Amino acid sequence: GNLDSKTSAEVLGLIKRTSAEFRQTVVMITHNNDIARLADRIVRIEDGKIVE
Repeated sequence: GNLDSKTSAEVLGLIKRTSAEFRQTVVMITHNNDIARLADRIVRIEDGKIVE
């Protein structure tokens, strides 16, 4: 199910911090541009092809 905005922010912050701490890559797929903006790199796919 969906998380409320406060819990979502906490979870995303935890993912970002632990990724940095353990020097691990996280691959996340989302349709939410606000969440995508938290990423260090964004790869956009349209019709099964990388476009950006």
